[in-house]
Amino acid sequence: MNGMLRSIIHSFVLLSAITTALSVAGCSRGGDAVPPNVVIITLDTVRSDHLGCYGYPRPTSPHIDALADVATLFTRSLVTSPWTVPTHASMFTGKFSFEHGAHAFEVPEGTVNNVNPLPKSELTIAEVLWEHGYATGAVVANEAFLSQRWQLNQGFETYVVRRTYAPEVNRRVFRWLDAVKDRPFFLFINYIDAHRPYNTRPRPGVTKRAVVQDEGELLDSLYHAVMPGTGDIPVDLANKVTDQYDTAIANVDDAVGELIERLRRSGVYENTVVVVTSDHGEFLGEHHLVEHSKDVYQEVLTAPLIIKAPGQSNGLVDNRIVTSTDIPGLILNHFPPQWVDELAKFRDAPGNHEVIAEIYYTRTKDLFSPKWGHRFNRIRTALFDWPYKLISSSDGQNELYHLERDPSESSNLIDSETVVAARLATRLQEFFASRMRSDERVDQPPLSEEELKRLRSLGYVGQ
Repeated sequence: MNGMLRSIIHSFVLLSAITTALSVAGCSRGGDAVPPNVVIITLDTVRSDHLGCYGYPRPTSPHIDALADVATLFTRSLVTSPWTVPTHASMFTGKFSFEHGAHAFEVPEGTVNNVNPLPKSELTIAEVLWEHGYATGAVVANEAFLSQRWQLNQGFETYVVRRTYAPEVNRRVFRWLDAVKDRPFFLFINYIDAHRPYNTRPRPGVTKRAVVQDEGELLDSLYHAVMPGTGDIPVDLANKVTDQYDTAIANVDDAVGELIERLRRSGVYENTVVVVTSDHGEFLGEHHLVEHSKDVYQEVLTAPLIIKAPGQSNGLVDNRIVTSTDIPGLILNHFPPQWVDELAKFRDAPGNHEVIAEIYYTRTKDLFSPKWGHRFNRIRTALFDWPYKLISSSDGQNELYHLERDPSESSNLIDSETVVAARLATRLQEFFASRMRSDERVDQPPLSEEELKRLRSLGYVGQ
């Protein structure tokens, strides 16, 4: 759309939205109710089984747990991919990785960037709300894979990217909220404290022993000990890294609590949909893996999903299996009935589609590693039919697990439960055939030295 024309249209819809909001202020949530504000919070790299509300024994998340007590907690929440770009693309577009195309692809050895941005032809929930007069803003800390290069900023009027920990993220968020207090708003927040290097600011009471303070050296030690894929896992080392990881989650939790309190004090909390989720989890030595973006086991696919609806004060538990593609629809379900056409633009809802997770190769640092690159030169897709999980692998190394009997995915049933495996493989093929695959490649300039530095700081590019 022409920039000037789009500005004119936006001015018109903004005026219309404000006029409508003023005319119906004070009405009940009926057919003409005021649409709610929306806040999406992604706890970058936080796996759900390290939060108290998901059963974790350590006190990592008292503020998130308190929100879950008055919101809806989805117990079987999964991401569509074990890393940042494709999962955020899914939660913004309501599409899987193969549909929106924002994922990694095969490149010649020696190439640094193998990631395709989100094509601008894709529709995001931010664009939908912006066209309806919403103030749309994002404050994100993952400056490596949430920068404008990856085109996940589509529909955001304000998109602030800076690698910083949660307290500074909140300061920027609060300034933005003050600036848009007279408009309905859609706010996306990304906290990165639980991503390498972990924010290990001391949190008394979370761990029994002192947490090692470093800039990722301990994580590097575990990485190099585990990633070759053979030998014993160094348990003490893994425990020390887990202490760091849990401490980082506790630091993020503090920020979430501060944000919720700020929404309450400003009077917008009651009419706001608050979504707390993650883009992926983290391997801490399981399956001879460390960090993420490498495979589709549960440690990186299980993500929290907590949704507080407008006016909600009683906690609910939803045991349906849900995934990142469901998030736009779950948000718009809390909008007035006249938004039904906008809801229809995001067709996925819990239970009406297959649930899959995809990984295309991995980042080039690992893909071209002479020690462990052979482990990741493949495409892996997980299909869930609870409690079964099929992993279809382009290298023929397929796997089948019963997640209730074997939550750690240690007993591969692919050769013993062949009927189940064949049934799920057929369903996966049929699902791919039923939806359109995106093959659109976005032309990109080479990565700049500053972009390489950012990727290197988060562990995606080698030294």
